[in-house]
Amino acid sequence: MTKKDAIDCLKVFVKALVQARVKDDEGFRKWRSRPENEALMARLFSYEREGDMPAVTAVVKPFFHPELPLIGLNYTPVAHNTLHKHHSGWTEPLRLCRGIVFSRRAALVALPFEKFFNYGEHAETSDLSAYAGQPFSATLKQDGHLAIIFRFQGKVVATTRGSFLSSSSLLANAMLSESRSDNLSESQPESLAEKLLSSGAFGEDLTLLCELIHPDTHVIVDYGDRQEFVLIGARNRRTLEDYDWDRLSRLGERLGLTVTSRWQGQNLDDLLALVKQPQYSNEEGFVVRFADGRRIKFKNAGYISMMLGEKLNHRYVMLRLIDGSFEKRFADLDGEVKALADKYRSELMAVFSVPVPTVEAKPKKKLVDPAVALKKARLAYLYGLVPEEESTPYYRGICRQFLNHQEKQENE
Repeated sequence: MTKKDAIDCLKVFVKALVQARVKDDEGFRKWRSRPENEALMARLFSYEREGDMPAVTAVVKPFFHPELPLIGLNYTPVAHNTLHKHHSGWTEPLRLCRGIVFSRRAALVALPFEKFFNYGEHAETSDLSAYAGQPFSATLKQDGHLAIIFRFQGKVVATTRGSFLSSSSLLANAMLSESRSDNLSESQPESLAEKLLSSGAFGEDLTLLCELIHPDTHVIVDYGDRQEFVLIGARNRRTLEDYDWDRLSRLGERLGLTVTSRWQGQNLDDLLALVKQPQYSNEEGFVVRFADGRRIKFKNAGYISMMLGEKLNHRYVMLRLIDGSFEKRFADLDGEVKALADKYRSELMAVFSVPVPTVEAKPKKKLVDPAVALKKARLAYLYGLVPEEESTPYYRGICRQFLNHQEKQENE
């Protein structure tokens, strides 16, 4: 399926929502619950459900502008957390649902990046020999929040990939509308939005993809007090053109925006060696863009160590053991992070040392199946690895998946 065909499918989806007068999350929940609408989504998203794949209604979610007639589409955390096992689930239409925006007349308004993957995360990013000989550019991966900036009804609008009302969306729009003067003699300083419009380079069809750098969008990299948009991409919603770095650099100069820097190396092996260095250098990594527009993320091992050190927990380790990526994920990371991950794994695998509970026979009571009793005891052990307030329904669901997965392996 071509990108144009995939966009056309999304337009039909948006039209179906508008015709059903879906205007909010509750309306979408009701709409998607009807079998005929789930079937429509499966067809439009080319989504063929196999095995334990989630339903198509669980992997994509629309979001709605509170004032303007705009509908955005985003893949859900369910898609992010489960489709690594089902690569065919990342269909072309679903990949485009990364903040793509349509009007309620189903006209394409903003075209951001489609879903792309980390090195080794997906079948298409695991074997770099498939890219041998292809020209590429590697740009510094910024560590803020993505701001998707576009024009609509004479206004400059910003959104994140999942909401027009997220804190980052509100911050981005405030930064766009804030009046700033580069010249103290100016009596009426322009806002950034006004400067973008007056530059002549920000056409109606252009979508600007910027990293929002601000203390409120801090992730891992320390940017200090910086507050700015860093241009990392641009796309034309009519021609579907994806700007390469040279053209992006010229565009940034005309718009007065900082453009993410380009790595000066020419060899993917050299880049791999660079990102595998374990020391943390206060940089996230690189995004490689090939001549055909395909992208791969290469994150620095030091950054991953910092990131995992902050989010590493029993749930994360269970997910990595379920998808089989535990050894690969931690192999090149900081020793302390690897040691903590091994500790969590040992605690999780101790579930198989839980003894079979002793069940006393009671008169006129049906005997409890020992296998059922053992299962309950094992789940109780996993639930108890975290404080009670963290033992949420989501965490318990991961525990059940983990136990089923490990018991199946144990019996094979």
